[in-house]
Amino acid sequence: MKKQFYELECFHLEANNRTDKQRVLDILDDDFKEIGKSGRVITKQDIKESTLHTFDFDILDFEASKIQKGVVLITYQLINKSDDIVTNRSSLWVRRSASWKMRFHQGTIV
Repeated sequence: MKKQFYELECFHLEANNRTDKQRVLDILDDDFKEIGKSGRVITKQDIKESTLHTFDFDILDFEASKIQKGVVLITYQLINKSDDIVTNRSSLWVRRSASWKMRFHQGTIV
Protein backbone atom coordinates (compact mmCIF):
# COMPACT_ATOMS: atom_id res chain seq x y z
CA MET A 1 0.00 0.00 0.00
CA LYS A 2 2.76 2.45 0.93
CA LYS A 3 4.47 2.14 -2.47
CA GLN A 4 1.21 2.78 -4.35
CA PHE A 5 0.55 6.01 -2.47
CA TYR A 6 4.16 7.14 -2.69
CA GLU A 7 3.81 6.86 -6.46
CA LEU A 8 0.50 8.78 -6.42
CA GLU A 9 2.03 11.60 -4.36
CA CYS A 10 5.02 11.79 -6.70
CA PHE A 11 2.66 11.82 -9.68
CA HIS A 12 0.90 14.84 -8.13
CA LEU A 13 4.23 16.67 -7.73
CA GLU A 14 6.33 15.66 -10.75
CA ALA A 15 7.09 18.40 -13.27
CA ASN A 16 6.12 16.43 -16.38
CA ASN A 17 2.63 15.86 -14.92
CA ARG A 18 2.21 19.42 -13.67
CA THR A 19 2.87 20.81 -17.15
CA ASP A 20 -0.16 18.83 -18.37
CA LYS A 21 -2.70 20.14 -15.88
CA GLN A 22 -5.36 17.60 -16.88
CA ARG A 23 -3.15 14.78 -15.60
CA VAL A 24 -3.14 16.37 -12.14
CA LEU A 25 -6.85 17.23 -12.26
CA ASP A 26 -7.65 13.59 -13.06
CA ILE A 27 -6.31 12.42 -9.69
CA LEU A 28 -8.11 15.13 -7.67
CA ASP A 29 -11.50 14.47 -6.13
CA ASP A 30 -14.25 16.85 -7.27
CA ASP A 31 -14.43 18.16 -3.67
CA PHE A 32 -10.64 18.57 -3.41
CA LYS A 33 -9.29 21.25 -1.09
CA GLU A 34 -5.69 22.17 -0.35
CA ILE A 35 -4.30 24.37 2.37
CA GLY A 36 -1.12 25.64 0.78
CA LYS A 37 2.09 26.56 2.56
CA SER A 38 0.89 30.19 2.40
CA GLY A 39 -2.25 29.24 4.34
CA ARG A 40 -4.46 29.89 1.33
CA VAL A 41 -7.28 27.41 0.60
CA ILE A 42 -7.18 26.08 -2.97
CA THR A 43 -9.95 24.10 -4.69
CA LYS A 44 -9.96 21.92 -7.78
CA GLN A 45 -11.57 24.83 -9.65
CA ASP A 46 -8.71 27.11 -8.57
CA ILE A 47 -6.23 24.61 -9.99
CA LYS A 48 -8.16 24.49 -13.27
CA GLU A 49 -7.79 28.26 -13.54
CA SER A 50 -4.14 28.57 -12.52
CA THR A 51 -0.65 27.66 -13.66
CA LEU A 52 0.94 24.79 -11.77
CA HIS A 53 4.51 25.47 -10.70
CA THR A 54 7.18 22.84 -11.21
CA PHE A 55 10.12 22.10 -8.95
CA ASP A 56 12.59 19.36 -8.06
CA PHE A 57 11.95 17.70 -4.72
CA ASP A 58 12.94 15.05 -2.22
CA ILE A 59 10.47 13.22 0.01
CA LEU A 60 11.43 12.07 3.51
CA ASP A 61 9.63 10.14 6.26
CA PHE A 62 6.81 8.95 4.00
CA GLU A 63 3.97 7.20 5.86
CA ALA A 64 0.64 5.76 4.69
CA SER A 65 -2.10 4.98 7.24
CA LYS A 66 -5.40 3.32 6.43
CA ILE A 67 -8.11 5.33 8.21
CA GLN A 68 -10.97 3.10 7.10
CA LYS A 69 -11.89 1.13 4.00
CA GLY A 70 -11.34 3.40 1.02
CA VAL A 71 -9.62 6.21 2.98
CA VAL A 72 -5.83 6.59 3.40
CA LEU A 73 -3.88 9.35 5.18
CA ILE A 74 -0.43 10.18 3.81
CA THR A 75 2.20 12.19 5.68
CA TYR A 76 5.74 13.15 4.67
CA GLN A 77 8.29 15.90 4.61
CA LEU A 78 9.05 17.55 1.28
CA ILE A 79 12.25 19.40 0.45
CA ASN A 80 11.84 21.79 -2.47
CA LYS A 81 15.27 21.73 -4.12
CA SER A 82 14.58 24.98 -6.00
CA ASP A 83 14.32 27.14 -2.88
CA ASP A 84 15.36 24.77 -0.04
CA ILE A 85 11.99 25.26 1.68
CA VAL A 86 11.01 22.26 3.81
CA THR A 87 7.32 21.52 4.32
CA ASN A 88 5.38 18.92 6.24
CA ARG A 89 2.77 17.47 3.91
CA SER A 90 -0.40 15.51 4.45
CA SER A 91 -2.91 14.14 1.96
CA LEU A 92 -6.18 12.30 2.30
CA TRP A 93 -6.93 9.84 -0.49
CA VAL A 94 -10.39 8.36 -1.06
CA ARG A 95 -11.40 5.44 -3.23
CA ARG A 96 -13.83 6.48 -5.98
CA SER A 97 -15.06 3.56 -8.10
CA ALA A 98 -11.90 1.95 -9.49
CA SER A 99 -9.40 4.70 -8.69
CA TRP A 100 -7.90 6.70 -5.84
CA LYS A 101 -8.54 10.45 -5.70
CA MET A 102 -6.81 13.08 -3.58
CA ARG A 103 -9.53 14.67 -1.43
CA PHE A 104 -7.34 16.92 0.74
CA HIS A 105 -3.75 18.14 0.80
CA GLN A 106 -1.87 20.44 3.16
CA GLY A 107 1.65 21.84 3.17
CA THR A 108 3.07 23.57 6.25
CA ILE A 109 6.47 25.27 6.24
CA VAL A 110 8.80 23.82 8.87
